[in-house]
Amino acid sequence: MKIGIKYCGGCNSRYDRTKEVEKLKKQFPQHEFTYQVDTAICDICLLVCGCMTACASPEGLAAKRFEQLCTPAQFAQLAAALKAESDDQRPEKKRLCAGHMASVKKTITEADIQAFAALTGNYGKLHADAAFAAQCGFKRPVVPPSLVESLLSALMETQLPGDGAILMESSVRFPEPAYVGDTVTSTAAILEIRPHSRGYAATLRGVCTNQDGTIVAEGTYRHLLPEALFSCTL
Repeated sequence: MKIGIKYCGGCNSRYDRTKEVEKLKKQFPQHEFTYQVDTAICDICLLVCGCMTACASPEGLAAKRFEQLCTPAQFAQLAAALKAESDDQRPEKKRLCAGHMASVKKTITEADIQAFAALTGNYGKLHADAAFAAQCGFKRPVVPPSLVESLLSALMETQLPGDGAILMESSVRFPEPAYVGDTVTSTAAILEIRPHSRGYAATLRGVCTNQDGTIVAEGTYRHLLPEALFSCTL
């Protein structure tokens, strides 16, 4: 949120306006405060007056709303209102414990291989050339292992643990190849959750299987779960 600050001019202030403004800025470091109110478009513009004459004018200023502050008590009321707004916007914590599971299914197409190659620069013939794959002993072009593993990564970052989880380390193996046209089921399960200085550390097992139930990727992952976003049972 951008908060503009405009002082009135010329009056004999009956309190320390600068002190009150600095206190407000320290209370809400997540907001952007600016004194360039003549050119900025603000979410809130504070009209800071030194007395009840309230001579600071909003004329010519652009803001979604204006707050006129003439006393320390009004600064305190504004601080309480801003805190309440911040609390209302704070996301609800996701509750997790060992044993939670999630899964997703995807059929890997030639278009997926081409898009992955364009993104990573991996144009290896084994992944796109059926004749070359056959020469290497494979029945169809092989899906890049890193693409298969990315299905687990996507599952963990969007579903379990979910948004806000930060990968700290992983160990992955690929027992069998996945082929273009395979339908891959990715499954993640929480094995344990431990305390961490920034919240929690969750260990998960991830497994990818094809339509026949063959494991094409499996591994263990450790994610940091920030305390602001997660509430976990240890």
